[in-house]
Amino acid sequence: MYFCYKVRLVRNMEAKRIERVRLMESALNRWIELGNEGERLLFAMQEAIPQLEDLITYYSSTDWFIDKESSDHNEFPEDLLCGVLSEDAVFDVLTQLHGLLQMTREIEAHMREVPRRDTLPPIPD
Repeated sequence: MYFCYKVRLVRNMEAKRIERVRLMESALNRWIELGNEGERLLFAMQEAIPQLEDLITYYSSTDWFIDKESSDHNEFPEDLLCGVLSEDAVFDVLTQLHGLLQMTREIEAHMREVPRRDTLPPIPD
């Protein structure tokens, strides 16, 4: 009787360990996916920084106000896309970017709080 109980207990422990490894493998694969996607997006954003700088400079310039007036008076061709001349579009993009930066700071802060073994490399400052 004791032997059967012990065998069941061992099998139960093995099943729990197998499930734990499956769950952690799934977590690893998900974070590999997320890391690769995040890296791709961050590289694309880094490459597009000059465009963002130009956009911010334009949005803050008198040229933007002149172009906005021209758009309001239908002086541009009808097929010209003028989303950049709306008062909210650029502001919304900058607000979204600020939110993304805040999210990355929150993720970093959270990761610093996760218990780590001494053998793992530290999270750089």
